[in-house]
Amino acid sequence: MECKEEEFREWLIENERSENTIDSYMRSVKQFFELFPEVTEKNMIEYKKRKLNESSPKTANNRCIGMNQYCDFIGKSECKVKGIKIHKQNTVENVPTLDEYNYILGCLEQDGDWKAYWIIKFLAKTGARASEFIRFERSHLERGEVTLWTKGKIRKILIPENLIEESKGYFSSIPDNRLMFPNRYGRQMTTRGLDSIIKKCKKYGIREEILHAHAFRHLFAVQFLKHNKNIALLADLMGHESVDTTAIYLRLSAKEQKRQFNNAMNW
Repeated sequence: MECKEEEFREWLIENERSENTIDSYMRSVKQFFELFPEVTEKNMIEYKKRKLNESSPKTANNRCIGMNQYCDFIGKSECKVKGIKIHKQNTVENVPTLDEYNYILGCLEQDGDWKAYWIIKFLAKTGARASEFIRFERSHLERGEVTLWTKGKIRKILIPENLIEESKGYFSSIPDNRLMFPNRYGRQMTTRGLDSIIKKCKKYGIREEILHAHAFRHLFAVQFLKHNKNIALLADLMGHESVDTTAIYLRLSAKEQKRQFNNAMNW
């Protein structure tokens, strides 16, 4: 059976899937057809086994979800595989500390890398997802909020007044553009491009596991709760459908749990 990649992509767009979801599903299809000539139940099961052997359960599950969607698209739903059970994470790991955050900003300021400086600051002060952040427009600064259609619903992201005021000098000094942070060609950057800008901070001796956009979303949540215990408000600000999802930020990290446990067992 011929791979129908482009038709599948169009189908996903018509079904209002997000850019990140489409990229993930297309990667699943590409990897499948690099291994197998056609979609059969046997090949799907073998694909699942291979993905489990070569990647994490979460990644393997994502690949299977993508191919299951492809099965629906080509009318072969009987070939779909069962999902992989993932242990639900009950702590947040690899969150930048406030000291690390300020150190990164200090290094970028010293180097005059103002684009990276403001990217990280806007990520940390808004709690936006990478896929949302790359769509920020300068007109949003005037309104103090970003309104996006994402994941089948309206998502509102607030921008702190002091951040808007602080960044005025930067935005007035760079070429005019509809987007806040366009790529070097003046167009919308990709989430991968966003992370590549952040990863450059590795040269400052920063631990690599916190050098991605989502880490600063975690920092936003942790710092918000230190100053305001309203978990329902934070859930709204994060775009979480359930407060249960947001409650993970109330829990200690695994490292801190172990530290406090050992202190308590000193008897």
